[in-house]
Amino acid sequence: MTTSFNLYFPALHEQVSCEYKDHTDLIQFPGCLPICSQDLPPEFFHDRSSVRYSFFLLHSKNLSLAHGFLVNSFSKMEASTGRALQEEHNKTTKLVYMWLENQTPNSVLYVCFGSGGTFSQQQTNELALGLELSGQKFLWVLREPSKSKDVDYKIASIGNDDNDLLKYLPHGFLERTKEQGLVVPLWAPQTKILSHNSTGGFLTHCGWNSTLESIVSGVPMVTWPLFGDQRMNAILIVEGLKVGLKIKFNENDIAEREEIAKVVKDLMLGEERSEIRQRIEELKDEAACALAGDGSFTRALFEFGTRVENFSL
Repeated sequence: MTTSFNLYFPALHEQVSCEYKDHTDLIQFPGCLPICSQDLPPEFFHDRSSVRYSFFLLHSKNLSLAHGFLVNSFSKMEASTGRALQEEHNKTTKLVYMWLENQTPNSVLYVCFGSGGTFSQQQTNELALGLELSGQKFLWVLREPSKSKDVDYKIASIGNDDNDLLKYLPHGFLERTKEQGLVVPLWAPQTKILSHNSTGGFLTHCGWNSTLESIVSGVPMVTWPLFGDQRMNAILIVEGLKVGLKIKFNENDIAEREEIAKVVKDLMLGEERSEIRQRIEELKDEAACALAGDGSFTRALFEFGTRVENFSL
């Protein structure tokens, strides 16, 4: 019940403008019994202007970035809550899968910058208009732009309501690209998208997990590193393995729409595409061999476990 409430709370925050002690309507959140506002945790909800309330709101918004939850309960006890949460999760998965099923093989560019990456409003606009200008099919996982004037990206710390997020897109963008792309707020089932036969490219922040998932699925990449080890990973992708192309930035560290459109088209349609696809298909096969029962990854993991066990003895 608490998990459902935490996930629903950002929407409740927008719906209720008064202090909760003055709110007389019952509060209903997915899969749970309605409650009175007086039953909300008093240490957080007695004052909407308090630091504790702001912290709770921030925490609840961050939950939208999670891939899953481990809850200390069991199904019979909270069956309706579990079903409601699973249905909410399945909505996005079903929407994405149905959209991909209607696309031609290797035609879609998947655009996602991990669970932590986001841009300034200016860079978000350039990315949107670059995708539109490319003319290529795209599936974009959108997050709230950074409000900082000092950097063009940040580690995302606040989720948002789905409809609110769409307001950050350029005016008319969704209408103009309704036949070209799909924008998904906050989260999408990445491994399922990358393994779908309609996906032909991945515009990525080059996080290591995303890099491996793209290689295992045999999907070429456009590299757009943001922070941490991502710049080094991008060098490996483009210069070492030669399974991707890189975005170039102007003197203000902005990737302009024309550059984005050019690199996207080069990856999806350009002369280098066939060679890049051949190399990443070979890597995909190597990854499959490594993960097999007698593969190098499996053997190394077994050896590691054996050494840990011997050490503990």
